Amino acid sequence: MKVDVRPYEKYNKLMKIGIDIDNVIANTFDELRHHFNRFMGKEYAAHEIVYALRKNKLKTFFYNVDAWRKKVLETVSPIPSAVDKIREWFLEHEIYLVTSRLFVLKNQTKRWLLKHNVPHHGLFHLKEGTKFKKAKEYDAFIEDNFEECEILAEHCPKVFLIDKPWNRKKSLKKNIVRIKDWEEFKKYI
Repeated sequence: MKVDVRPYEKYNKLMKIGIDIDNVIANTFDELRHHFNRFMGKEYAAHEIVYALRKNKLKTFFYNVDAWRKKVLETVSPIPSAVDKIREWFLEHEIYLVTSRLFVLKNQTKRWLLKHNVPHHGLFHLKEGTKFKKAKEYDAFIEDNFEECEILAEHCPKVFLIDKPWNRKKSLKKNIVRIKDWEEFKKYI
């Protein structure tokens, strides 16, 4: 059964939920690691990519351009439990996807969402560190980036941090909840 992903008019829903895409609903780092390593000319483990991206902003920009040109983001598989949970939530909640992907990747992102039947009420491309601009409108936000969660927690009542090797810092703000997988959301949403 196909789920309609067209934008809907505002209507009464229980919660507004913001969700990041990469490594939250798309298995990006694991599946694009080989492409990333070829481009960077160095071997990185999937969990090291986030640090490599931040270390060299100019090279990261050109990597994103290369990824756009080769349409590699369209080849990534979804995290099945994430897509299933989003489809379930979509029936009762407003779902907004908020990504740090460059705006030039918007059409590829839209095609990926349609291909994998990921329902949502809106898609926003914002620079890393600025997702809070949208998060202040939401009741909850789901993210894999620890630093982003710290910022989001200042603007959103509940932030969920999907557990990944690159975000395992010990102390979390009181409104950040570490989630090991999508099944654990049964306790919260």
